[in-house]
Amino acid sequence: MKEFFSKYKTPIKVILLLVVLAFIGQFIKHTNFQQIGNYLSQLPYTFLGILWVSFLAYLSATYSWQLCLGEDDKKVSTSKLFMIRNVGEVLSVFNPTSVIAGEALKVHYLKGQSISKENSISSILMSRILIILSAILLLSLSALYLIVKLFGTGISLIFVLLAGLLMIGFGYLLARFLLHSKLYLARFFGSLQTKLGAKFISDELIHSVKEVNRTAHIFYNRNHQRFRWAFFLSIVHWIFGAAEFYLILKTLGLETSLPNAVAVEMGVILFKTAGAIVPGQLGVEEYGNKVMLGVIGIASNEIWLVVSILRRARQIFWVGVAVLFSWVLRKSKNVQINQ
Repeated sequence: MKEFFSKYKTPIKVILLLVVLAFIGQFIKHTNFQQIGNYLSQLPYTFLGILWVSFLAYLSATYSWQLCLGEDDKKVSTSKLFMIRNVGEVLSVFNPTSVIAGEALKVHYLKGQSISKENSISSILMSRILIILSAILLLSLSALYLIVKLFGTGISLIFVLLAGLLMIGFGYLLARFLLHSKLYLARFFGSLQTKLGAKFISDELIHSVKEVNRTAHIFYNRNHQRFRWAFFLSIVHWIFGAAEFYLILKTLGLETSLPNAVAVEMGVILFKTAGAIVPGQLGVEEYGNKVMLGVIGIASNEIWLVVSILRRARQIFWVGVAVLFSWVLRKSKNVQINQ
C-alpha cells in the first residue's frame, strides 16, 4: 500500500483536487454573488479581528513550543521563536514534503540559537505531539457536543457529564500509553505488527512510534509543570483558531456560539488532515468549511463563500509575513556569523 501511494502520489493529488473542486464548483454555481458583495461590505474591520485572533492562536502555539525547549528556552526569544514557527508552518502547508520540510527548517534556525540538534528535534516533536493530542481532545468533545445537540437542546447536563467522563478517559489513556516509562504505545504497535505483519505495520513506523513515546515520557518525567502548561496552551491555540468562525458569523448577524465554532474548526481540521497531500489543502479546506457549517445549521452558499474567502485571505497575509520573517531570520543569522 505504501509503495502504491509513493508511486502514484502525484496522480492521486490531482484526482483528489479535481474531485473537490468539482464539488465546490457546484456550490459556486448556485451562489448569489451580489449577496456575497453585500456580506463583505458588512465586514470592513472584521478581517483585522481575524488577523488578531490568528496572531493569538500562533502566539499560544509558540509559547507551548517554548516550554517544550526545557532549559534551552532562555536561548531564544519568544519573538524569534514566533518567526521561526511561522516560517516553518507555512512551508509545511505548501511544500510537497509537508511537515518534514517545515520541521527541518525549524531545526536549522534553532541551530543558529546555540540549541543542540537533539533538543531542537525533541522540542519540535513534543510540541507537535501536544498540538495533535489537544486537537484529538477537542475533536472528541466537539463530536460529543454535536451528538447531544442533535438529540437535545443546547448544552445539557448530559453533555457536561459525558464530557467529564471523556476527559477522565483521555487523561488515563494519555498517562498509560504516551507518558508511562514502559512505553505502552510502542508496545501496542509492536503487538499490532505481530498480528497484522510487517506489510501493514512497518519496522520504520514502529521505530517512529517508539521515538515519539520515549520523547513524551522523558519530557513529562523531567517537566511535569511545563507539560501541563504546554498542553493547555495547545488547546488555547485551537480555540483562538475557532474564534475566526465565531467572529465572522456573529458579524454577519447569525446566531452561533463558541462551542459551535470550535466544532466547525475541529471538523475542518479533520478534512485538512485527510487532504494533507494537496499543497495548501486547496479546495479541501473550502469543502470542509461547507460541510461543517452545514452541520451547525448554516447551509447558505453565500455565507460559506464569505467565510472561505476571509480565511484564505488571512492565510495569504501570514504567508506574506512568513516571507518577511524569513528575510529577517536570514539577516540575523548572517550578522551572527560575521560577529
